[in-house]
Amino acid sequence: MTPAACIQLRPPRSQDAFVAALLLNSTQEPHFHATAAGLRTAFGQRPNDYVVSEMEGQVTGLASLWLPDVHPTHGWLGLHIHPDCRADGTAQALLNHLAGQVRKAGRGHLWTSVREDYLSAWPDLEALGFREIHRTFGGGFHLRGWAASARTLDLQLEADGYTVTAAAPFQQDARLHALYALTRADKVLALPTIPAASDALTGGDGTDEDTLWNAAHIAWQAGEPVGLSLPERSRLHAWNAVLIVHPAHRGRGLATALLARTARQLQANGVDFLNVAGSSQDSAYLGVLRRLGANIEPDWIAHEAQCTEQPA
Repeated sequence: MTPAACIQLRPPRSQDAFVAALLLNSTQEPHFHATAAGLRTAFGQRPNDYVVSEMEGQVTGLASLWLPDVHPTHGWLGLHIHPDCRADGTAQALLNHLAGQVRKAGRGHLWTSVREDYLSAWPDLEALGFREIHRTFGGGFHLRGWAASARTLDLQLEADGYTVTAAAPFQQDARLHALYALTRADKVLALPTIPAASDALTGGDGTDEDTLWNAAHIAWQAGEPVGLSLPERSRLHAWNAVLIVHPAHRGRGLATALLARTARQLQANGVDFLNVAGSSQDSAYLGVLRRLGANIEPDWIAHEAQCTEQPA
């Protein structure tokens, strides 16, 4: 164990950017990789968001902090540490510093989320006082070249008395909003990664730029709406599809048929990627995504720790 006195913390400098990029990129998936130039800019614009550890003049770790409005009781952190220093006191020193910043901001908890296949590149979070909160999955449809077909399912649904139509003409139909209200409590939560469903179906007046009604679809039976797929913009500005089916009509493939129609329309509209995210416990949704060829990534594991007192 490296003596704590040998571990020095300081603000990042411009010349740290190359090593910092290597540390950061070795501990998280490619979507979140950074360049040295990008980090150098970030260090200059937001120096309080980062801290560097070093020993004997060598950079050994980079820690980051974000205080998101969507999670007002927590500070979100990253711990990107050189492999030689993951089991010494470097992680604890960086964590103590970040916890102090979070407390100064009036928040009482630390939060981090690590994709399962990168856990080995992180320090032992449980030993640092974190506990696992939930597991979620991410991924999506790469629509450029995507060609999954639900034609056989469509024919079976037609035989069973279902039809699927464009939803745009029905944006303000009270029955559609009643269907949403009936099913919104069924959404699997994993706060704050997967928040509660909105109180009401968004974009009903056609003015909401965060919904794409021109790619939305409704499933009908006997003149009543029983399912809906509607693309909406997430907090991370990716397009996701709201996918709902009346409880009495589940298990027939309606969700698969609806999502396939919406994905094809987005593809025709020039959208390259339809994001998906959900709880790993939602086996029905995972089944829909896999049947349509979505790329499902390894689980993201969320961890939480208290920071009301200085960690030991």
